[in-house]
Amino acid sequence: METMTQNAAVICGVMLAAELTARLCPKDKMLGFVKSLVVLTLLASGAAALLGAEWKLPPLPEAQQEGDSPLEHYVEDQMEQAAAEQWEAYLRGLLAAAGLEAKKILAEVDIGGESSIVLTKAGVRFRFESDAQRARALLENVLGPETAVEVTWDGA
Repeated sequence: METMTQNAAVICGVMLAAELTARLCPKDKMLGFVKSLVVLTLLASGAAALLGAEWKLPPLPEAQQEGDSPLEHYVEDQMEQAAAEQWEAYLRGLLAAAGLEAKKILAEVDIGGESSIVLTKAGVRFRFESDAQRARALLENVLGPETAVEVTWDGA
């Protein structure tokens, strides 16, 4: 930062000297051309110094570094809710393809550290026990052993 201050002082000094020299000889075209070249060179040098400078920004406050902001929690909640709704729609379509109609479908999801969305539990409620048994077999085979499947019926 100190180097940039020195560069700016030199640029201002040279531009001032060039302007004073031009005022002494206002009609000399060669002097005006040389003045323009000097000013252009100095401006280019100043721009290069600005672009090449290392800017040290102050560190973020501790609360912002940890990522516990209310906005971040809100976004995570919205993302989790949207993922649960998509899983519920998927389960509804899967059951409809098997000819089953659920009264209620619940999908619980977990968002991992790498923003991976995993279905952890699928809950389905039916009117009849036979539909519940068919749905349990279907969901356990499709979702695998990693996902907890809870199937209930009105009589249970």
